[in-house]
Amino acid sequence: MAISTNSKFRPGHSFRVRAFLSVFLTGCAALAAVTAVLVFSVRSTMIQQKLSELRYTCSMTAGRLEGDTLSEAIESSDRQELDWVAEYTGGRMLLVDDQYRILYDSYDLLEGKYAVSSEIIRQFGGEDYSSYESAAQVLECTLPVRTRVGMSTGDSTITGVMVVRAGASWLQNSFNNLRQQITLIAAAGVMILLAVSFIVSGALSRPWERLLATFRKVSEGDLSENPEMEGGYTETDQILVVFGKILERLRLLNESRQEFVSNVSHELKTPITSMRVLADSLLADPAAPVDIYREFMGDISSEIDRETKIINDLLSLVRLDRSNADLNIAPVNINRLIEQILNRIRPIARQRNIEIIFESFRPVTAEVDETKLSLALTNLVENGIKYNNDGGWVRVSLNADHKYFFVRVADSGVGIPEDAREKIFERFYRVDKARSRETGGTGLGLAITRSVILLHHGSIRVDGKLGEGSIFTVRIPLKYIP
Repeated sequence: MAISTNSKFRPGHSFRVRAFLSVFLTGCAALAAVTAVLVFSVRSTMIQQKLSELRYTCSMTAGRLEGDTLSEAIESSDRQELDWVAEYTGGRMLLVDDQYRILYDSYDLLEGKYAVSSEIIRQFGGEDYSSYESAAQVLECTLPVRTRVGMSTGDSTITGVMVVRAGASWLQNSFNNLRQQITLIAAAGVMILLAVSFIVSGALSRPWERLLATFRKVSEGDLSENPEMEGGYTETDQILVVFGKILERLRLLNESRQEFVSNVSHELKTPITSMRVLADSLLADPAAPVDIYREFMGDISSEIDRETKIINDLLSLVRLDRSNADLNIAPVNINRLIEQILNRIRPIARQRNIEIIFESFRPVTAEVDETKLSLALTNLVENGIKYNNDGGWVRVSLNADHKYFFVRVADSGVGIPEDAREKIFERFYRVDKARSRETGGTGLGLAITRSVILLHHGSIRVDGKLGEGSIFTVRIPLKYIP
């Protein structure tokens, strides 16, 4: 059994390549984010640490200033110590009094001048300030200075501000070294990520590769392959479960096809064999009486009619099985259609004294193919007669609701075993083969009936008990939707 498709194949990336790229690019993005966060965190920590060290050194110096005023404190202190501290910090130190006048400048450039800035003003208000200017590579901070008199009386009024600006080019060098080290680590991480991505993509793609291998075998006609359902993922397992059902359905269809071919061959061969036997009998006895000739020729004619009926039913099934089977949909009076069918069949029923009853609960008009629906309903009623008992009855009822109409065909015949109800709509299936051949059945009537009803988007159900008759219920939409 070969499976073909008319869809155009458009090549793309394999799942393994996509999985590799997804894992690798996701890993690279995560690695880049972690690296950026790490560099920022270490850089911020280093800056805060150096600012803390600078503030501590300068606060110790400011605490040693003694005097009633900032001016006296500077005069009484050792300027060399202030210069040494400024040189130690690698920058410049200013001391500004509460009049914003610069009383000390380690560069001896601005003493006696005024310094008014937002940082100094905020410091007099009790708000500390420290920062790192990356462009100038400078650490800057301000510290409060209190006089000895204020401290002895418990007054916390700030009478001066120490401003320190320290060079931090060395800090930038540390940043560069840190960045190089992290870059090397990141490069090693990328190499590891490449290997991990290759391994993970292989593991991710393995269930899909097994699935693809199974699909290929099925496409080549091998329906014996059972898909493996272990070691995969939820999605692939779900696909495999559905595919397993499809595969089982294909196997059943393949078996049904083979059985159908075998049945067709047998059904077509049986009348031919009978005709051959009858013809050989006549040829073997040229002096046979005319009555024998007439009887045998009548039998041959009956077998020809039987062969013709089988062929016609097969052709009907072929036409109905086509996906684009044509339906001549038109509004049809279903009550009148059933009455016409029953009028044609009643003479056949009278031969066996079978009563046909029609019950119509309301007028029904529906959009159907009159010819095909007539064939389907005729098959149901004829079956009710063929498999009935002499003197029995067949009751046909018609009803409808706002959406569907219902045709119910019940009989007082031999009934259908419960285990055969699912099979009676299969082609050439017979519950009682001997009786079917006696009545001239081909085993295709119910298959044709179901195909017609399905084409109308309807359904058919069978009920009843063995020995108590059968009940077929047909449901078809009143309005046909293509």
